[in-house]
Amino acid sequence: MSLTTTIVIPCFNAREYTELCLASIEARTPEPHDLVLVDNGSTDGTAEWFAASGAGTLVRNDLNLGFATAVNQGIEFSTGDVVVVLNNDTVVTEGWLTALQGALERDPGVGVTVPVSNMVIDPQTVEIDYEPTTLDGLDEFASSRSARLAGRGHAMSRISGLCMAIRRELLAQIGGFDPRFRLGNFEDDDFALRARSAGWRLWLCEDVFIHHFGHRAFLQLDEDYDALLHENAYRFCAKWDLPLDRDPRGCDPPRPFDAERDRIPLDLPMRAGAEGGRMPRAGSQVSAAPAD
Repeated sequence: MSLTTTIVIPCFNAREYTELCLASIEARTPEPHDLVLVDNGSTDGTAEWFAASGAGTLVRNDLNLGFATAVNQGIEFSTGDVVVVLNNDTVVTEGWLTALQGALERDPGVGVTVPVSNMVIDPQTVEIDYEPTTLDGLDEFASSRSARLAGRGHAMSRISGLCMAIRRELLAQIGGFDPRFRLGNFEDDDFALRARSAGWRLWLCEDVFIHHFGHRAFLQLDEDYDALLHENAYRFCAKWDLPLDRDPRGCDPPRPFDAERDRIPLDLPMRAGAEGGRMPRAGSQVSAAPAD
C-alpha cells in the first residue's frame, strides 16, 4: 500500500513565492496528498488568497510565531503516513514526492528523506544548469538528474528544513520542532539530532531536486540573520551540552534519546477517514477545504 502524505508549508508574507510553490505542487504532484498552509501573521493577503483557493487547510496566526511553532501547528492538522515540511519559497519538480516516499518505503530504518537544491546547506547543495531567477531550464535539469541518479542516495548526519519528508512514526516518537529556536535556524539541526539519537537514519535522495529562492520569508523580518544564527547556535549547544568552541551542526548525538527530556509534544490527529480534529491554538484561526 502506498504512503499517504500531508504537505505542511509555513509562510510569512512573500505571497508571490507561496503562489509559485503551490502551483508547482499542483502541477507536479499527482500522488494523493493533502495540504496545510500555516500563515504566520502575513499582511500581504496570503491567507485570504489561500482560503479562497480551496486548496487545503489554512492555519492563520495573528502574529509570527516562528518556523518551529508554525510547522508543529501544521503537523497537528496532518493525516498522512508521511509529513512533508516544505519552505514556501521553493518550486518542486517532477517525481519529487514519489522519490522521497520511495526511500522511506525501501528502508524502515530511514525516518526522514530530503532532496538536493541550489541553495541549502553544503551537503545538499548541487551545481545548477538553469536560470535561477526565471527558472528557464529547471524542468529539463531536474528531469535529467532524476533519470541519471534514480534511487541513489546516502545517509546524512545533518539535514536542512528546506524540505523534509518525515515518517509519522518518527513524529510520534520524538515530537515536533523545538520552538526555543524562535524565528528559525538550528531547529532543523535539533530535529535531526533528536531523530538520530532515537535510532533513525536521515537520507539524502540524490535524484530529487527542488529549487529554492532563499530566505524570502526572513527578508520580510526586521531581524539580523547572523545575530539570530549565533543566538540559536548558543541555545543548541546549551541544550545538548556541547562545547561552544566548534561548529555543533552534524555532531554525533551526545546521549541516547530521552522522551521525557527530548520529545517536543505534538497532538497528532487520527488518520484520514477517522472522526476528530484539532482545536486551534490561542491567537490562531483554522479553515479547511478539500484539496483537488
